[in-house]
Amino acid sequence: MPVIKTIHDDDITIALWLISEAENELLEHVGQVDDLPSNKNRRIERIATMALLKTLGFKQFYSYDSLGRPYFTASQVRISISHTDGVVALAFSESQEVGVDIEQTTRNYRKIAGKYLSTNEAIGSHNFSDFHYALIWSAKETIYKLPWGKSLVFNRDIEIDLKNFNSDRGWLKAMVFNDGAWVNVKLFYTFIDNYCLTWTGMNRIL
Repeated sequence: MPVIKTIHDDDITIALWLISEAENELLEHVGQVDDLPSNKNRRIERIATMALLKTLGFKQFYSYDSLGRPYFTASQVRISISHTDGVVALAFSESQEVGVDIEQTTRNYRKIAGKYLSTNEAIGSHNFSDFHYALIWSAKETIYKLPWGKSLVFNRDIEIDLKNFNSDRGWLKAMVFNDGAWVNVKLFYTFIDNYCLTWTGMNRIL
């Protein structure tokens, strides 16, 4: 299936691909691919990501650095990739590092809340809906994908301010503890059907 949604946010572009094709159909679209994962679901996600890149006009595949972040070896375009059941999300920018995440809102995030909610977030969680839990998890995944000076701990180093959360799309402030100090990052979100999509870039540090 072609791209189902494209979002342009200043110098960041986000594109979504709904995976409805069989593996052989995706391979027909992208051609020969080497070093694919052995797990079938991961393999299909990887090929679908390549199909999305090709549809957007990118003529090269991507690699991963030592921290697991995707990058182009022969281009200054920065990319970030996320998968959830049946959907690929891609963010790219020519001017800044980017992070993107997409999650299903139907997942039971309450079950793992202790692993990712900060102390302040947990205090207010009695008022949370499933959308709040999904949004906080997705936002922290997006923040984590940016190139910080250390590996961030979700429930200690990232805190999401939900004061601006009042609709199906908008922006939030994230607070990140990095290099001994807290910094604020402006992060954007939208809900699409049963999915929560979040994105940001290093130029969004306030």
